[in-house]
Amino acid sequence: MGPRLRFDRGARYGAAVVTQLFATYLAITTDFTAIIQAESYTGSISTDVPLLNVLQFIVILAAFTAALAMLPTPIAGRIGGITLALVVLLLWAALGIERGVGAIVHPVTLWSFVLNQGFVTLLASVGGWLIARGRHPLTWVVAIVAVVPSITAMAIASVDLPLGAYALIMEAAVVVPGLAAVWIAARWDRALAARPIGQTDA
Repeated sequence: MGPRLRFDRGARYGAAVVTQLFATYLAITTDFTAIIQAESYTGSISTDVPLLNVLQFIVILAAFTAALAMLPTPIAGRIGGITLALVVLLLWAALGIERGVGAIVHPVTLWSFVLNQGFVTLLASVGGWLIARGRHPLTWVVAIVAVVPSITAMAIASVDLPLGAYALIMEAAVVVPGLAAVWIAARWDRALAARPIGQTDA
């Protein structure tokens, strides 16, 4: 009989990382526009598209929840991270639906910025991860990278790019800043933890 596999601390962390990357990938590649418009089409078309869009959104929520729940960290941090991720995604869906039906329109630039798919994905992914991992509150400032996809989208809006090239650029604008943010936060957290109690910066 081979050695018994144990879902120990290392295994949980590895599984959480893989699941978080999968959740982020789903959030980047899934057509959020279709999801937030599904409510408008429910009952008015004879296909299963609205149901499929809702199921896709549920899978994304479940993936983020599972990833953060598996982390070998205190339960309070995991609950906080899950709460942030779910609130961000559900709030985005609610505002997106309202915008889709014309209930909220102006200012157009603001809503285009904060409802950008990459912005929402990074805010949920990076923010949820930092809280669930128990990083020092000062490190949460790295979540500012969430603005990168929105800025990138605005910068290339006037450029005539093929759809595939645009998708790749936007995916890179999420993945690269996201990985950089959590890496910087981890290093920063270690530095803060190593500082003697009572020591302040000059």
